[in-house]
Amino acid sequence: MVAKGRVYRYQTRKMRGGKQFLQREKRRGAIAILIFCAVWLNVKCYECLYVQELDAAVGMLQTAFLDKSVKERRIRTKTESEEQSVNESFDNEILLVEYQKEEETVLAVSRQVGKLPKFQEETKQEETKKEETKQEEKQETAPPAEQNNAKPQKIDVKEVLLERFGSLKTVRFQDFISNYYVVDASTKAVEADFPIERLASKNVSIKKKNQPQILIYHTHGSEAFSDSRPGKTEDTVIGAGELLAKYLREDYGFQVIHVTEVFDRKPDGRDDRDNAYNNTLPVIRKVLEENPGIEVVIDLHRDSGEARRATINGKGMAKIMLFNGLCRTKDGPISYYSNQNLTGNLAFSLQTQVTGNELFPGLMHRIYLKSYRYNMHLKERYLLVELGTQKNTTAEAMASMKPFAEILAAVLSEE
Repeated sequence: MVAKGRVYRYQTRKMRGGKQFLQREKRRGAIAILIFCAVWLNVKCYECLYVQELDAAVGMLQTAFLDKSVKERRIRTKTESEEQSVNESFDNEILLVEYQKEEETVLAVSRQVGKLPKFQEETKQEETKKEETKQEEKQETAPPAEQNNAKPQKIDVKEVLLERFGSLKTVRFQDFISNYYVVDASTKAVEADFPIERLASKNVSIKKKNQPQILIYHTHGSEAFSDSRPGKTEDTVIGAGELLAKYLREDYGFQVIHVTEVFDRKPDGRDDRDNAYNNTLPVIRKVLEENPGIEVVIDLHRDSGEARRATINGKGMAKIMLFNGLCRTKDGPISYYSNQNLTGNLAFSLQTQVTGNELFPGLMHRIYLKSYRYNMHLKERYLLVELGTQKNTTAEAMASMKPFAEILAAVLSEE
């Protein structure tokens, strides 16, 4: 009996020891898994994972070892906080139009070598295709004497902003920014740079004179559209610039200089986009020195990304996006760049944006803010314009120039 009891106790201890052994092995296995996961996450972190992703992965790992009730409580709390965050972000959104932000990329387009061909508004093929709308084209291109007295509708920008926000002194800065701007990740919009009431009230109009007052040029003159014909300048942003100059001259009586030089191509046709702004600066400075009456500068580009389209009065058009350089990265001001005309630049673009929204709803994309200067320090009334993208058609781009001319005329004309 004693022997049997000893054997029983021995077997019991052995069984208990086996269970303890298994439990220890499980714990060791769990610890080994945690260490492996931590090392793997650390490696992934060094491979440029975002910090948020690392935290989320660690949180998931920790949650995996929690009991069910704790897991459910954490998931429920996270869901509620996310819903609250979304509500806080969008409860003050009052835009009627949804906007899309695309990544900025550089697209190589057809190369132009030698002397630029003269602008041609229509080729013979286009004339044939547009036979049915000939009468409409004639009305749009009537002689200057009959149209240069056109008076565009003047928009009270301050009144529009007051109607939208109630008060320009108490409006939340983020509400104002989200309504009118897209902020690039490279920069940061700070309230000190955007005195809203001052930007809305600043007088940006000009008196018409018998000397050049508006300069149009193209830092990236080689930029073209989805169906542009290789080597045809009239199918690029230069062609769009010439059409804009024509409308401003003939419809509204402004004196316009259009510089058609290509600054982002070398003489042999090779791409030179990296130096385009440096190539442009001395040329534009010289034009401004030779024509001191110029008060408005427009640098007309074409953006990249998905096509941006609007339908205005039944006609398909490329959306227009204005652009401002803030001389500021997300970490602070850029020490080697300064722009004494920054407030004037921001006032001009904001008033053009609001006027465009009122006259042609849907035509204007939100203003894009980025870090550098882009030669915008040359004048207060300076617009950098992105006309659609490489996926818009030439016809859509050209169609936008007539309403854009009307918008500019409304902003620049006196009461």
